[in-house]
Amino acid sequence: MRVMITGAGLIGTHTAKELTDRGDQVTFFDFAPRPDYIRHVVGKDVPVVRGDIRDLAALVDGMQQVKPECVIHLAASVGEANINNVYAGFQINLVAAINVAEAVRLTGVRKLVHASTQAVYSGENPNELLREDSPIDCRERVYNASKIGCEHVLRTYSAKHNIELALLRFAGVYGYYSVAGGPGVAVQQAVWDAMAGKPVTLNVYETVDFIYAKDLANGIALAVHTSPLPHNVYNLGSGQLTTVDDVEAALKAIFPAIKMSRGKLTPARPRMDITRAQSALGFNPEYKLEAGLRDYIAELNRQ
Repeated sequence: MRVMITGAGLIGTHTAKELTDRGDQVTFFDFAPRPDYIRHVVGKDVPVVRGDIRDLAALVDGMQQVKPECVIHLAASVGEANINNVYAGFQINLVAAINVAEAVRLTGVRKLVHASTQAVYSGENPNELLREDSPIDCRERVYNASKIGCEHVLRTYSAKHNIELALLRFAGVYGYYSVAGGPGVAVQQAVWDAMAGKPVTLNVYETVDFIYAKDLANGIALAVHTSPLPHNVYNLGSGQLTTVDDVEAALKAIFPAIKMSRGKLTPARPRMDITRAQSALGFNPEYKLEAGLRDYIAELNRQ
């Protein structure tokens, strides 16, 4: 299958690796790709169409060149902390998603897979289980609002123009590369400090659903290759709630001599129910937290 991926960052490159291993032809659409990073993760060069997702004409031109059968839209500004300007945040996340959908329509692409997030859910009780039909609420946050807006816009495009759509709500992701935002940033920093022999300060979530990038990439690939899709919204997480104690224990198991303390903890978040993705897509995460961190560290040592 010919697939175009917007965004050649952590999730995009790991998804490209998963898809190329399955025999798919992958092309990135990215404003400033890092060829060395792509090569490290995927194991080979991947074609890149350079362009800005806010530029509809560039997206249309790129899709006309590649003629993808599926577009995976991952490029975005991730996490509320990275969005300092409301207007710019909506341009990068919401308007760009509209551009991607319109380019898909104009070029006749039959399937669109979109990166949504666990942040769309209103539930904050760690004892709650977030299902695809759980209430959503932006809580006046630009990132959350932009992602909820994307879901509504893309559902409308899908219904009006017969585009097969998968809205994938991601848990907090960690893995090899500089995580742009979200819960994975703190885990990444803790790993880097531990590898450098520095004391580790855990500025993590009290509880959160974490998923390793390789597991997430597998879930995305399954959504690409499952057709017809019985639903258009799927949670992709680990299926487990990770506590700060779990993060500390996993790091201690890998770095037993490291000095560790707790810093500013982000309020607890619930875990996501992944039953729908398991039954409809065949999604089954492989990596527990310690195994994921060990694999991540092995990737860092390989660079």
